[in-house]
Amino acid sequence: MNAPLDELADHRRFATVPPPLAVRHLLFDVCEAHDLKANGLYNVARQLTAEQSAAAIDAKIVFLREEGRDLSKEPIDVPLQVIDLAGRKLRGRRIGIAGEVLNAITAGANAGAIFHIHAARQPMLIPIVLRLRRLGIPYAVTVHGRYSHVFDADNRATRLLPALYLQLVERRILEGALFVQGVSAAECEVIRRIAPNARVELVPNAAYSSRFDGVPQLPARRAPTARFPVFGFLGRYEMQHKGLDLLISGFAAFAREGGKGVLELVGTGPQRADITALARDLRIADRVTVDGPRFGQDKLDTLKGWDYFVMPSRFEGVPIGAIEAGLHGLPLIVSAGTGLRQQVADSQAGIGIDALTAAGVARAFHRAQCARDAWCAMSSAAHQMALSIGDWTSIAARLVSLYGQRAAAPGTSRQVGR
Repeated sequence: MNAPLDELADHRRFATVPPPLAVRHLLFDVCEAHDLKANGLYNVARQLTAEQSAAAIDAKIVFLREEGRDLSKEPIDVPLQVIDLAGRKLRGRRIGIAGEVLNAITAGANAGAIFHIHAARQPMLIPIVLRLRRLGIPYAVTVHGRYSHVFDADNRATRLLPALYLQLVERRILEGALFVQGVSAAECEVIRRIAPNARVELVPNAAYSSRFDGVPQLPARRAPTARFPVFGFLGRYEMQHKGLDLLISGFAAFAREGGKGVLELVGTGPQRADITALARDLRIADRVTVDGPRFGQDKLDTLKGWDYFVMPSRFEGVPIGAIEAGLHGLPLIVSAGTGLRQQVADSQAGIGIDALTAAGVARAFHRAQCARDAWCAMSSAAHQMALSIGDWTSIAARLVSLYGQRAAAPGTSRQVGR
């Protein structure tokens, strides 16, 4: 295995992307019990594909579909190539890719092709990257927060086996990439720790498109709701990842200590019943609602009925849902794991969760309840912060410029935004 892995560190000679550019956003299907439109990685790739296609670039998503995924009811509005996965599995997890799948992935790739891989901590990357290198096709990588729970806030390994895998194997993939995108400064630091010789670029996520939507204006609502405080969460129902056990337990502690208001959750996923049961066990079911997913205007109407958007994630990239909530004038209550806590503090756009415990979440709820007089200022600040993070139109264009550049000096990173 050493020879193929050594080959992974040798990709810089393919770093020039000749015209005409053809971008392939490569996604692995994680086969979760979520609609595709609720998948954050897909939504990022979809937005980038839409922006780049509108800029007359040959861009499309290459979606590697696992068994059991039905796309027939999914709204597909960008160029999409679906390839069914096949290959070796170990303990139910696919670790290899059949040759015919590799052939399908790279079929038709011309001299201007570049693969933008939206994945990390993924064994299937090894055969794919080896195939790309042998064909002289450059690639970029976005890790989408997949390293954040391997290391703690002080950048120390908390999961030794995954950390060893990253440093012995995936490091070579990162260091051979044209560039590696981190969506927050903290994520860039983690990537540099794993792969000191990788070219790391700080390119954030966004929540609006100036090309398709224009620049969003400050929402008309300039006061808290009549039910203040209404705390809301919108996202995937993943207890460990999103810290939803801490959210429910923290709200229970807040309520026991005299806290007012309600907590409303909207999302998708099989752990909805577990969250409902936890609220019932903690005797706060009458103040907590756990509803199904909402999209489009239903989602916007839901945000209008909340006073705060709460996200106590243990690990994350930069969650688009939180940025979108801020764009709609909701002050944010966020953990360090979201990658937004420091920015929220600096912008005075909400409240940071000081410790990722139920007690820490309860303290944040108390501070939010006492901040009614400051709510309007926080709302305006949240909107401005979300605008400043980025616009998909400029972010997609910035990525195109990075596709066409040679690799920079090891360990460098640059901020990209508005």
